[in-house]
Amino acid sequence: GKNFTREYLFKLIYGNNAEYNDSTFRNLMSDLLKLSQQFLKQEGIEKRGVESGFFLTQELFSRGAVSLFLSQMANNENELSKRNIIDGDYFISRFKIETGRFYVNLMTQKTIKKSLVITESEKLVNGIVCIICYFVIESIKHNDVLLNYSRTYNIRKNIDIVSNFLELFNFEKINSFIRGYTHLNVPVVELYYKLLKTFLNIESSEDYFEMKRSLHLYSKRLGLNDNNFLHSRLIDYCIYKKNQGIANNFDIDRELFELHDILLKNEYYKNEFKRHLTVDLYRNVLINCIALRELRYMEDFISKYTKKLMPKEIANIENYSNSLLNFEKGLYHKALNYLNKVKFDQFVFKLDMKNLQLKINFELEYYESALSVIDTYKHFLKNNQLISESRKIMHNSFLSYTQMIIQSKTGSKKINLSYLSDKIKNSKNVFDKVWLLEKIRDLKMPAKRTKVA
Repeated sequence: GKNFTREYLFKLIYGNNAEYNDSTFRNLMSDLLKLSQQFLKQEGIEKRGVESGFFLTQELFSRGAVSLFLSQMANNENELSKRNIIDGDYFISRFKIETGRFYVNLMTQKTIKKSLVITESEKLVNGIVCIICYFVIESIKHNDVLLNYSRTYNIRKNIDIVSNFLELFNFEKINSFIRGYTHLNVPVVELYYKLLKTFLNIESSEDYFEMKRSLHLYSKRLGLNDNNFLHSRLIDYCIYKKNQGIANNFDIDRELFELHDILLKNEYYKNEFKRHLTVDLYRNVLINCIALRELRYMEDFISKYTKKLMPKEIANIENYSNSLLNFEKGLYHKALNYLNKVKFDQFVFKLDMKNLQLKINFELEYYESALSVIDTYKHFLKNNQLISESRKIMHNSFLSYTQMIIQSKTGSKKINLSYLSDKIKNSKNVFDKVWLLEKIRDLKMPAKRTKVA
C-alpha cells in the first residue's frame, strides 16, 4: 500500500508525534530479521521429528541424565520406524541411535559377562554399517550429479574428479560388507550400487533393466528424494545412450516415454527441496513426444503440467511449447506467433528457440529470414562459453546443412542432394538429422502445397 513506508511504520511503533530516525529504524529491521530467522529455524526443527529428537538426546547426555537419554533415544527410534523410508537420513539417524546407546552403556554399565560385550559390540557394528550405507548413498549420488552437471557445462576438471573418486573405493566389496554385517534390509544401498554399475557398463542394457526392476519393486519404501533421484537417473541413462548413438536392443524412445509417464504420474519429479517440475524434464518430455509422434499426449502434457513449473517460467515455456506443438502439426504461422511471445534467457532454450525459428522460416519459405537466423545463430554458438564443443559441432553442422538445402531450393547454388543426404546419414554429429533428411526428400519430389495455416 502507498502508506507502507518507513516513516509510517516508525509512527505506528513510537506514536504520531515521534520524529523519524533512520538509524533506529534500521536497527529495528535488523532485530526483526534475526527474530524471523530464529523463528524459521525453530519451525524447521519441529517439523523434523527424528532429527530434532537428537538435539534433545545430546543435551540430556551432556547433563548426565542417562535414563532420560535412553528413553528419548527409544522415542527417536520409534519415530524413525514410523517414517517407513530407508534413505540417507535413515542411516545417519540409525548411526546416532546405535553408537549413542553403545557409548552411554560403555560409560554407565559394568562389564561382567561376555554376552554383554557381544551385544554391545553389535550396536557399534550396526553403527559402522549405517555410516557406510550413508556414505555409499550420498557419495554416489553427489558424484553422479557432479558428473552430469560438468558434462552439461563442459567442465573437464570435475569429470576427472569423479573418475578419480570412483578409483578410490571398491564398491562391490563395500556392498558385500554391508550385506554380511547387518540384519537391516537396505534395498536403497543395493539400488545405488546398481546405479553405479549401470553407468559404468553403459554399453550393456542388462544392468539398466536390473536396476529398473529393483527400483519399481522398492519404490514404495523409498523417500521422495531417492525416488526423484533414481527415477531421473534411469531417464538420464536413456538420454545419454541416445545422444551418444550407442546401440540398444530396445526402443529407447518408447522406453523414455514409459519412464516419463511413471515419473509424472507418481510425482517423482518432486523432492524435499523442490516442488516444481524442472525445465529440463519438461523439455525432454516434449522432445520425446515429438520423436514418437505422440502429439495428443504432448498437448495434454502441456495443458496439465505447464502449471507445475516455477511460476516465473510458466508464460514463456507455455508459449514455446505451443509453438513447438503447432509446428509439428504443420501450423507454421500459428507456431511463429507463439514463438514471438517467448522472452527468456536460458541458453538451452536459446538453442531450441533458434532451431525452431529457423525451421519455421524455412517451412514458410522466408528464406532471407532463415539465412539471417543462421548467421546470428553461428555467432551465438561461437561466443557462448557454456555450450560444450560437442554440442557446438552438432548445431553448426545442422546450420551448414540447412544453408545448403536453402541454396539448393532457391537455386543460388547447385547441390548434389544424394551426396548431401548420404553425408548427413553417416554423420554422428548432426542435430535434427530426421528433419534435414525429410527436407532433402521433399526437394527430390515434385513441388507440393505447404500447409501454413
